[in-house]
This record gives sequence, C-alpha cells and structure tokens, in this order.
Amino acid sequence: MAYNKHKSFEDNVKAIETALTVLSQKRKATEPEKETMSLYSGFGGIKEVLNISTEKPIPQSMEETANRLLTVLGSFPTDKPQWCDTTIDSIKTSVLTAFYTPAFIINAVARQIQSTFKTHGLTMRTFLEPSAGIGGFLPVAMNGTKSYAFEKDTLTGIILSLLNDDTETYTAGFESIGEQRLEHTSFDVIASNIPFGNFRVFDADLWKKGGIHEQSTKTIHNYFFVKAMELLNEGGLLAFVTSRGIADTPGNKFVREYLVNHADLITALRLPDNIFMETGGIEVGTDLLVFQKHTRKMTLSHREQLFLQVGKENGTDGIVTEYANKLFMQPKTALATDSRISMNQFGKYVRKYQWQGEEAMMRQYFSALLKMDFNRFFRKSLFMGDGQDTVQGQMSLFDLFGDEITAKPKDMGKRAYTDKVAWWMKDGAMVMFEGQLGNLKMRKSSRYADVAVDFVPMADIEVAKERANEYFPIRETYLELSNKEREEEQEHPELRESLNALYDKFVAKWGYFHDNDNKEFIMLDSLGVEVFTIEMQSGDAIGKADIMREPVAFKKIDTMTVLSPMEALATSLNFYGKVDMPFIARSSDRSETEAIDDLKGEIFYNPISGEWENKGKFIAGNVVAKYKEIMSLLQELEGSEKDYTEASLKALEEATPEAIPYEELDINMGERWIDSSLYAAFATELFETGTSVMYFDVNDTYVVSLQGYSAVAYHTYSVRNYNGEDLFVHALQDTVPEITKEVYRNGDKVRVPDEEAIQEAATKIQEIRSKFNAWLDSQPIEVRDDLVRAYNERFNCYVRPHYDGSAQTFPGLSFEQFPYGELYPSQKDAIWMIKQNGGGICWHEVGTGKTMIMCVAAYEMKRLGLVRKPMIIGLKANVHEIADTFRKAYPSAKILYPGKEDFTPANRKEVFSKIQNNNWDCIILTHDQFAKIPQSDETMFEIFSEELQDVERSLEVLEESTMRYRSGRMQSGLEKRQENLQAKLANLRMSINSRKDDTVDFHSMGIDHIFVDECHIFKNLMFQTRHTRVAGIGNTKGSQRAANLLFAIRDIQKRTGRDLGATFLSGTVVVNALTELYVMFKYMRPAELKRQRISCFDAWAAIFTKKCADYELNVTGSIKRKERFRTYIKVPELAAFLREITDYRTADMINLDVPEKNVRFLSHAPTIAQEEMIGRLVSFANSGNWEDLGLDTPEPDNLDKAKMLIATNVARKMALDMRLLGDKFLDDENNKASICARTVYDYYVRSNANRGTQFVFSDLSTYKPNEWNIYSDIKEKLVRLGIPAGEIQFIQCATTERARKKLFADMNAGRVRVLFGSTSMLGTGVNTQQRAVAVHHLEIPWRPADMEQRNGRAVRKGNTVKLWGNNIVDVVIYGTEKTLDAYKFNLLKNKQMFINQINNGTIAVRRIDEDSMDEDNGMNFAEFVAILSGNTDLLSKAKLDNKIMQLEKELAIFKKERGRAERKIAQNGQDIEKAAAFIRRVEDDLGYATSYTGEKVVSLLSIGEDTAEKTGRELHRIAKTYRCCAYSAIGSYMGLDLLVKSECNLDGSFDRNTFFVEGKSGLKYRYGISGALPLGFADTALYPQATLAKLPSIIKQQRERMAKLESEVPTLQAIVSRTWGRQDELDALKKECDELKKRIDESLKDNRPEQEDAVNETDTTPIPGRRATDYAA
Repeated sequence: MAYNKHKSFEDNVKAIETALTVLSQKRKATEPEKETMSLYSGFGGIKEVLNISTEKPIPQSMEETANRLLTVLGSFPTDKPQWCDTTIDSIKTSVLTAFYTPAFIINAVARQIQSTFKTHGLTMRTFLEPSAGIGGFLPVAMNGTKSYAFEKDTLTGIILSLLNDDTETYTAGFESIGEQRLEHTSFDVIASNIPFGNFRVFDADLWKKGGIHEQSTKTIHNYFFVKAMELLNEGGLLAFVTSRGIADTPGNKFVREYLVNHADLITALRLPDNIFMETGGIEVGTDLLVFQKHTRKMTLSHREQLFLQVGKENGTDGIVTEYANKLFMQPKTALATDSRISMNQFGKYVRKYQWQGEEAMMRQYFSALLKMDFNRFFRKSLFMGDGQDTVQGQMSLFDLFGDEITAKPKDMGKRAYTDKVAWWMKDGAMVMFEGQLGNLKMRKSSRYADVAVDFVPMADIEVAKERANEYFPIRETYLELSNKEREEEQEHPELRESLNALYDKFVAKWGYFHDNDNKEFIMLDSLGVEVFTIEMQSGDAIGKADIMREPVAFKKIDTMTVLSPMEALATSLNFYGKVDMPFIARSSDRSETEAIDDLKGEIFYNPISGEWENKGKFIAGNVVAKYKEIMSLLQELEGSEKDYTEASLKALEEATPEAIPYEELDINMGERWIDSSLYAAFATELFETGTSVMYFDVNDTYVVSLQGYSAVAYHTYSVRNYNGEDLFVHALQDTVPEITKEVYRNGDKVRVPDEEAIQEAATKIQEIRSKFNAWLDSQPIEVRDDLVRAYNERFNCYVRPHYDGSAQTFPGLSFEQFPYGELYPSQKDAIWMIKQNGGGICWHEVGTGKTMIMCVAAYEMKRLGLVRKPMIIGLKANVHEIADTFRKAYPSAKILYPGKEDFTPANRKEVFSKIQNNNWDCIILTHDQFAKIPQSDETMFEIFSEELQDVERSLEVLEESTMRYRSGRMQSGLEKRQENLQAKLANLRMSINSRKDDTVDFHSMGIDHIFVDECHIFKNLMFQTRHTRVAGIGNTKGSQRAANLLFAIRDIQKRTGRDLGATFLSGTVVVNALTELYVMFKYMRPAELKRQRISCFDAWAAIFTKKCADYELNVTGSIKRKERFRTYIKVPELAAFLREITDYRTADMINLDVPEKNVRFLSHAPTIAQEEMIGRLVSFANSGNWEDLGLDTPEPDNLDKAKMLIATNVARKMALDMRLLGDKFLDDENNKASICARTVYDYYVRSNANRGTQFVFSDLSTYKPNEWNIYSDIKEKLVRLGIPAGEIQFIQCATTERARKKLFADMNAGRVRVLFGSTSMLGTGVNTQQRAVAVHHLEIPWRPADMEQRNGRAVRKGNTVKLWGNNIVDVVIYGTEKTLDAYKFNLLKNKQMFINQINNGTIAVRRIDEDSMDEDNGMNFAEFVAILSGNTDLLSKAKLDNKIMQLEKELAIFKKERGRAERKIAQNGQDIEKAAAFIRRVEDDLGYATSYTGEKVVSLLSIGEDTAEKTGRELHRIAKTYRCCAYSAIGSYMGLDLLVKSECNLDGSFDRNTFFVEGKSGLKYRYGISGALPLGFADTALYPQATLAKLPSIIKQQRERMAKLESEVPTLQAIVSRTWGRQDELDALKKECDELKKRIDESLKDNRPEQEDAVNETDTTPIPGRRATDYAA
C-alpha cells in the first residue's frame, strides 16, 4: 500500500491522544486502544510538522489534525514546565530521523532467529531492542524471553510502554543503560532499527576505554554497534537495520574491523532504496547486518575481509561513484532485482537497488537469503561454549575455492589501561601491562568527570622489561617518600632505608643512573626526570642526592633543642609560612600564654582570621580599613581574646599615617571619592538655583540637572550651544568640549574645530574649577573635616612594613651549580614580601638577580601551600636561562618548560593538556607562548555579567531619579552598552555550550599565580579615557597580549577572592610616564581601586594629576590648544599605594658587585650643514611651509595636524646625521658618526690588552642591508681606523637563536669587540658583559627605561673590568649643540629622578612636574625655536610669549563676553517695553470681550447667522477653497472681525488655511495653536469663543516672559561691570618680556663670528681629531 502522509499524520495524532488518555488515567490499554496506538509510525518524512507553532502556514488538509495535536499535548496534566513546547520540538527533530522498519523485514528476521534457536535447541534468555520506537523488533523475542526496550523520545516511549505490557521499557537513551540497574546486564539477542547521523553520544564507560570505543561515541550509528556488541553474550546475535554509511564509508573502517574481529558475520544484505517508501515516504539506503559474537576469534573469512574494504565504481561516460562496500558487489548480498548508477538527493553518484517484482516474491526471497546465511554461518558451539574456536575458522562458499583463511593477530597495540592507576602516575609514566612495557596516556574531557587512561606499548625487548622490574620499585618508593615528607613534614626513615637498598641493588646490577643506557631508559618515563635526581654527579664523581640521607622537603627540626620565643617564631615563619602558636610554645618549652607574652610587639592577634600574625604582616597594607573591621568585632569578643584584640587595635592606631590636613590636600574638582552632594551644593550656589548632580561609576559619568531657570547657566557660563550644565560636567571631568564650525574648503562644506570657541569654553571651565576650590575653602570647618577624614581613610592609609626575609632557609634549594652559596639579602626580602602579600611588584635594577627571586618564590609558595600551580612567563631571549636556573636551584622540582616546537598549532593542545593534568612545581613559558593560551569563556562570562549588573543598576537609578529628562544621552549610552554586553554574553554562552570536550583554557589549567618577567612589555593595557586631546598618556587602545594577561590575572583574583595573584618583575616597571602606574594598579589592585572609587583611568587622573595647556600657532595661523598631564599631585599617597606591594632596589642599594658607571656627555658644535638646517627648522616652525626645510622628500600628509611632531623628528635626525634627511647631504668629519668612530677606536686601543668590548646604540638609524645607515657608516670609519671588520657586528644580523648565542659567546670571549644595536634588540636578553668597557648612545632615548636597559648590558654582574679596568664602565652620550639633545638628556634625567624618589620613599614634595616633550607629539613650538637658537634668553622669552598669548586670548574672550552682555541688556530692555505694550493691548481686548452685552452669535458674510451645524459646515468649505496669503474678513462675532489667511510652504505651494479673531486693538488672535479648524462642525462654529478664551493665558505668558527678562538683567549687569582679574599679571609679563627683548637685542649686537671651539676634555686624554666638548655628567 502506498505511503499516505495525511493518513500517517492522522494515525499518529490518534495514537498520541489515546496514549496520553490511558497514561493520565493510570491504567493499562485495552486491545482496541492498542490497535489504535500500533498505527503510530513516527513523524519521519512529515515535514509539515516543522511549521507547527510558527508563522509558516500548514496545509489546510492537515491543519485540523495539527491543531488537535497541540490541544492534546497542551491539555495533558504534567508537573514538568514547558512540556508541550519540549515535546513539539522533539517531534520536529524526528522528521529527518524517525523512519519505522517495514513489518515484513521484522517478521522475517524474527522468524529466522526463532527458527535457529529452536532448530539448535537453544534458549533465548534475554532480548534487547536499544532503539525501539514502538517496539518493532520486540517480536524477535521468544516465549519466556526477558525483553528490554529503550526509546529516547518521550511520546514514542509512552506508546512503547503501553503497547508492550510484558516488556521492561525505558524512556531513555541507550547510553543510560548502565544507570538503569537492569536485572540482566548482557543479552542473547539484540535487534533494532538504529538511528544514524553525526551525533555525539556521551557515554563515560565507553569513552574511558579509549581507542575505538572512544572514537565510536562521536557518531551515533557507530556507537550503537560497539555498545551493543559489548553487551552481547558470547555466541549471541546482533541484528541491526542501519544506514549504508556503516558499510560504505572509509572512515568507518574501524567499526567494521571491530565487528568482524569480535563476531562472525552472519548476514550482510543491502535493502532496496525504496524500502521505506511505505512507512516514511522516503528513499534511503539501508542494510541489514547480522553478527554472532565471537570474542576469541583467530581468523577472518574472505567474506569478512571483503566487508572491510570499500571502493569506487566506474560507470559510463566517465562517471565515478562514491565509495561502496566490496562485499555487496558479490552475488546474493542485495534484496534487489535491478541496480543502476544514478544520482542521489545529495548530487552524488551511487548504485541504487530496486525490487521491481511482486512484493510477495520479495518477501519470499528475503526469507530464503536469511535462512541460507544462518544455515551456513551460525555456530551453535559459540552460544553453548566460551567462544573458543574448535575448528580452524569460519567456512563460507568462498573458502571452497581455495581462498586462504587469514589469521587475526591479537590486538596488542594502544588500548585502555585497566590496571589500578596509582596516585603518583601521570601522563607518560612507564608501566608494565599485560606483559608489555609501555607508557600511560591520560585523556581528560570537560564533558566527563573521570580521566581516561590508555596504554601505549613500547618495543617488546626482554632486557628493557627486566631493567624496568628493577627500576619500578625505586620509583614508587622515592615518590612515596618525597610526597609523604612534603605533605606531612615528618621524616620516614623506613622508606628512606628501603629506597637506598633498592637503589644499591639496581646500581650493582645495571650501573649508575648516569650511565648512558640507564639514563636513556629512565628518560622514557615521564617521572624519570624527577627520579633521576636521586643520583647526583659532581665532576667525575657520582653519588646519592640529599634526599637519600635526610628530608629535603622540610628542614628537620631538632625537637631536643629548646629555642627562645624569637627563634621559635622565626622557625615557624620559615617552615610553616605563618605564626604557629602550638609549635612556638612546644619549641620554646612554654605554654602558649607565656609565649604570647614573650612575643608581645612581635605578633598580633587578628580576630578576622582568628589567627596570630607576625608584625610585618599584621601592621601592613590598609591599616585604617583593618582597624575599622577589627573594631566592629570587638563587642563580640571576651576574655583574653578581647585583650589581645585591643592590643592589636592599639598597634594599628599607632601605625596609622599622620593625617594630611585640608591645606595640603590639593583637591581637584571632579575627584570621584568626593560625594556628589558636595558638587550639587556648589552648583546650586554657582547657578543660583537648585541643582542636582549624580555620578555613575559604571561609565564614569556625571549628570547635572538644573531644577529651575538660571541666567548664570545660560549667559555667564554658556558657549555656543553648551550651557552651564554642560560646562559643569566638563569641569567635573576636566575636559574641554570639541566644538566645531562649518567652513568651505575647495567648494565643499566641512566641519573643523572652532579653536576660539574651544578656548572660550576651556577658560570658563577652568573658572568653574577654580571657583570650586575657592568655594570649598569657604565652607564650614565641619565640611572640610569630613573631606579630610574621607581622603585619609581612602588614600593615606597604607603602611609598608620592612620585609625582612633573613630568617628563611629555603628547604630544597641547591647552590651546587651556582658560583655563590646563598641569596642576597635583597632577594630574601623580596621573596618574603611575595610570600606575605601573595604577589607584588619586584622593581629591581637590571642584574640584581630577579631570575632567582622568581624561581625561589614560586617554589616556596608551592611548598607552603600558598599556591598550587605557579607559572613564570618571560622574554623569549631570557626564558631558557630562567628554566635552567630553576632546574639548577631545585633539581627535583617538577617543571614544565615547553620548547618552540611544542607550541606549533599541531602540538599546542597537548602542552595545554599537560599543564592542566599535572601537579607542576612551576610552568615556564615565553610571553608569546602565554598569549596563545585561550582565556576562559566562563571567566569572561562572569566579568561581563558583573559589568551588565552594574549597567542595569545604573539604569534603575537613572529611572528612579528626577533627572531622566536631562540625561537622554546617558540613558541611551547605558542601554547601548547593555545591548552590547548582552550580545557578548550570548556569544560566550553559545561558545560554552558548543565547546568541544577537549577544550583547555587558562581557568581549567588551574594556574593560580603568574610571575611576569620584564612586565613593562605588558604596559599597553587598553583603557577608556575622555582625555583624547591630551598628550603623553600612552597607548589607550592597548595590545592583545596585555588584554590576555589581564583576563588571566582576573581569573586568579576571582578564584582567590583578593587582589594581586601575580608578581611583576622588571628593572623598569614605569617605562616613560607616571601615568603607567595606573596600568599596574589596574592589573594588580582592582578591589582596592574600587574602594578608592577609581573605576577607570580618568577617575585615577582626576585625583593624582593636573593637566596643563599650551597654546601655539598652527600652519593656518590660528591658535591651537595642546594639553598634557604634566603635574602629579598627592605624590606621597600615590607612592605609598605603590610601595605597599613593591620591592624597589637599585644596584647601589644592595651593594651589587657591578662596575661603576661613569656618564660622559660629549657635546660638539653643529656642522655647517647642521647650522643651515637649524635656521631652516626655525623658519619651518614659524611658517609651516614644507619647502622651507629644503628637503627632497615629499610633503607629509599630516603636516597641518602634526607640524611640531614632524619638526621634532626632523630635528632629531639632523642632530644625529644630516644624511638621514636625504642623499644630497654629505659626510662631515665633525658629525656624530665621525666623533663616535674616533671615540670607539680610542676605547678599542686603550683596552686592547684585555680585548675590551663596546656597545653602540641607535634607534633612529638601524642596520638595513643595501641601504645607508649609521651603523654601516661608523663601521666603515672604524675599519679605516684599523679595527678588523670581523670584530664589528650588528645585532640585526643574528637572525636565529643559534646565531645570537654564537655572537654573545664571541663578544664575551673578545672575538667581537664592537656590537651595534637598537634598544629593542640589544637592550634586553643579552648577557655579553664580561669585557665591556663602554656603552655609546648616539641619540638619547625617549624613556628612562630604555636608557636603563641599554646601560644594563655592560653595567652588570659578571663584568671582568673590575680586574683590569678600575671597575669602571663609561656611558658615552653624544650631543649636538643647538639641538634637542641636551634638552632630552635633562628631561630623561628628571623623569628617572622622580621615579626613583617615588619608589624609595624619599619624595619630599606633594607635587612634581614632568616636562613637555614626548615621542608621539614632539615639543612646544616656542621652546623648540628657542632651543634650536641656543640662546637661553630666547627660551625664557618663548615661555613668556606663550603665557602672554594665552592671557591675551582670554582677555579677548572676556571683552567679547562683556560686549554680548551689554547688547543683551539693551535687547532685554526693548523686549520688556514691547511685552508691556502688547499686554496693554490684549488687556483692552479682554476688557471689551468681558463687557460685551450684545448677542454672541457668529455671522458669516456668505450665509449670515445660521445654526451651528451650517455655520461649521460653511467654515469648513472656506478652509478647503480659500487661497490667498492676505488676511480676509469672512464674518463677525461680538462686533469683532473673523479672518482667514492661507499659509504656504517654502516653495510657495499651499499648505493650509488658518483662522483668526481680530481684536479692537488690531491684534489678530490665531485659533488654537496652528489656526486649523476642529473636525466637528458644531465645534468649528465655536472657534471665536475658544480663541477669545485664550486671552488671559496670553497675558500670563507675556508677564512670565517679562519677569524672566528682568531677572537676567542683574546677572548681565554683573558681567558688564566685572573687571578682568588677570590684567596685572598680563601687564607684568609684557613688561618682563620687553626687558628680556632688549637684553636679547643687545646680545645680538655684541655677537661676533664664532671661533672654532677648543677641545675641553675633563676626564680622559684628548682624542686626536675631535671637535667636541666633553662634559662629565
């Protein structure tokens, strides 16, 4: 019977309806009901159900049935929420997969299996249908068979259970069979039509077995075969109808191999393509596969070998089919009368099979084929016995023709490891398993809780097995000893004795571990690296390591010796990392009370943690917050605990920093810690009306709203379209609005900055800020005291203890491979700080031993349990040295140090898994490798969720406030941010849900502390700021690697619940500007910043910086405002916040054995070409004309925007060498290159006896092949002077790691004497200091950090110059007079001085001033010109001119504003008079209307007086037809004319007619607002009355307008009468400038031609040929 989709749909719904009815009534189904339910055939092929509950239409013929389905499901009583929706979704999902097997196939299979069992006298004890549908294959079971059926779909499972009373049914997936606790766990027969598709199945049992078992879980059809075969009894039958993919797909060969190696193939029959047309209306390729389980099978038949193979078939016309199984190319393997190659629904050529005869014949043939296969291949002995072959192999027709039987080898390859996994075993551990030697491979998945363990065999060598049997007991004993002593900190002599005996036995038989064969063998074990270290080699001697004699995980404490309380305290801190009172009492032979009394002042009780803490930890950090928290607990305490707490509080009180008085606070308007109500009070007074101010920390935004009209806000503090509210917000944020204006350029209208308006706004904003401070000074003492208290509690609350690490002994630390025997005291102190704080900043000068600090601190934190898995990340050039140092310091430590090849995309995942799955003492990576670790989606989800909560909280506050009308932009901004965050969270949620099970990210790795070497590399952390016009705040866009580090640290901080979580190490933490400190705080102190109400950079800058503004003429002659953070305020508090977590050391502070640094500033006169270029630069700076420079290079595109940056860069190149500006310039014997060459040669000659080496640095002109550069030029000069070319090298030429190492070795050996390089390539990771005598700086770098890094190449430990060169390294800085060199040198010096003072706590002032030139913006125009002129008076005059220009601009703005106020006063007077006259006329009209006693009826000229209906209709006619732009009378009312007038559009076209009433005064009053008539005729007739009724409100409006105009007059008069307060300052500056100008003029008159400068050497013998002046700096 042909498939009828509508009939199937109807039958399905009836079946569901019946089943749910029976289920809800909790009874068994009747036979008629079962008959109805048996018609259920699933929804496979009924695609129309996809449109249910959607907007898409359902065919009309099926609509009623679909609605009935929804009704049935919706009315079913259930406590499961959304049951109906879930069920509908399940039905839709089944459309492509649920196709029920034709009954004749099931019947034939059932008959044949039952017949086989009966024929052989076998009993079918158990039967399982794993994907049952409604139980199609259940008839296979015989009488007395215990049957089980599984069906995952809810509806189908209900029908299944109701149809089959005698079957144990489960509405669950096949994969859950192990959870169901069935009576039977294996089965005689398993049959089903199994699902197919690329769906992953989550089965932990199969996954853990690994190999093909794990692989099979990735596709559902493969899974069903493997899982079913595992559950089948020996000799049992497996019969599955399945897709052809099992047999045909090359990728499924592993399943076919598994099947034929674990079972005999009984039947493989290809079914017709149209076999499912009757039940599902679809063509689909299927096979029937029947197997008999045979686990100890030794051979494969030829038939089974064919089943493993697939191939393509060549058709006509060059057609090639897809892969097909070769077995089905044999006779009697297909249920078909015909087959042909044709295209399937996917556009692929395949062989299709058809049965073209009668259906009865097909059924008969199908049964015959089954009977033949079962008679030939079913083996009773397998079912009765244990599966052992009793004959050579399975026979088939193929075997009769001489085909050989292929022996099946036993599977001894990679397989699941089923022995017990010991606690110490890890990935790569060597084990013996099933007689084979091999390694363990651990597999972990986020989808499963357990770890799967595979066994990977090694080569089968008997000697290796014998050696392993001797080695394994050593390994196990060592690991047990090491772990127990580390965890318990108790000695285990019996294990140590056993370890020694086992080791001695191994050595006696096999030799030492260090012997080549043994070492190679042991290193095959991933634990071997650690076990190997129980044997130590020193020179030629080999002996046992310390662990063989004594504990190394802890220092054995001599319990027989009685310690003093202080000694006991030091021991406790050293070995336990805390104050352990029971230990201290026991060690000092005292009671705890006595010990506490003896240690008074050294230890303090902390009731927050309930523990005692040493003085250095307790009296540290934010002592004010700690005091308040402990004080809040005091009332709950009693007895001695209360006494101890009171003593602790007293100590905290005494340690609290002295309060900073109000006079020294240096408060900026807009500091976020100040309550908004204070700003609101100031605004109310300023604007002379109530004003509210709100602050939203989520986006660092202030919202200001006036509660009434303010003339001050709209006149005094108004610029263009910015009023007082706007400027007050800018004053709070210390920003200036970007005001633009329209101009025409090349005929196009464009918007450009309106510099005059910007300057006017800046002046008024600054005035508001100044007035705030003055207002604050005038507030009552109580207000100021509240500010003082709040400030001191938030910022002046930090105490940095003296971190004394001298008591530490560092168990396990070995110095055997180091040339020193202990750590520096500075290193111990830094390590102690890191242990006490849980991280910090280690700011140690280059060469002071940061590497050892990292290694020891990491190991110590792990040993003490402060962290579980530390990580060190460093520069690629340094990381090998870090790993080497760690291994030498801790030979037995478990370190992961992956190489470059390990981080290729192919190997990276394995490294990540190693990090995740092992308990490392430390992981060491490069910065680049760390950046490749994916950050946790869960962590980012949590961070963004918190941010979303903040945004939503701000929206709620805004919604509830009265300011919404004023903050539309704020609201839309928050809503946009809310949308963006929701989108991010949705993407993250999708990523988390779809993540593969083998995904490893930073969070799952378990890293809980990061040591960041050379942390300044990560300073480019993105941050938001409004100060976009401000120079020198760094790269706000940030870098991806900095963002990765931030997410990683946040992940750690969220897990630990506190700040830090990382240790930053560098000699130059702050590279250029103090604003970089904010980045460090953002990384390390997010919680503390939040407590200080610092949510972003702007909030930080508002507290600790002051902006300065310079003004200069741009190319077009207009004045341009330039801003920068130049002044830092509240510096002591800023320094205290930094120093709390920072250990700062210079080489001088720790008396490091490094050479003395002798700085020489070699200044020389400019060459003739340079003199000429200086003049051209001055001219260019004035004019902005590129041609004035006389260069051959094309004009830069950004000339009009970056004139001074371009001028600064040209000046820098000119100072270094004129040839950098173009080929037309020639060499000169007196330029820097020539002077440097002669100086280098001089050092070369003087240090020749000791092969002294030198470094030459330049960033402006680096080596480039086939291009002129300063390196090559100086090298040529040096070669001409006599230095061999091979002794002069460029760092850029060492392009590989091997080449770099060779170069460094040659430098240290003196084979290379001069090395050129840039800061980035030569400034870090270069240890070539052994013979260094000089460092040359051809130009001065922008940043102090760069100078430090450069000098650190030579001025560092290990330089032998102390033995032969007076222990001095010269640092030679070259400068050209009348250029920026000296200025940059002083700038650099000042910056470094400020940084040093902040770090060492010697800062004596509350504010410091950086200078005003930087790499990205160049310098101020006036100072630039003055410096190039070489005249210091000109520099002073330039600064004066700048101030005068700024003040004159302010004066001009002041005069303009006063003029505007005068005009406004006059205008207001006129407007008041006009309004008064207007009111009098309206009042006259109102009086007439009120006193009128006549008839009040509308009389139209066209119809006279009439009913309201007709009058209204006539007025509407006039409204439609009248066309005249002049007033026309249309009638009268109360003796007043009624008028009409046409309104026209701008183009002259008609718009509408408007209606008026003309008063006796002549005023014309418009009806309503627009003058248009109402829609109703009756209402229209009343329009004159309604118009006259408005007269009182018109009078009221005019009076209110007059009052507003009158109220503005006093404010405007105050502006007019105000005098400019800076006139005296301007006059004084002009006078000073005039005097200075006279002095300059006199000096120019007296100027004589310059004489050739003599060489003035002050520190060395003159160098022949030099024209320079050498200053000792």
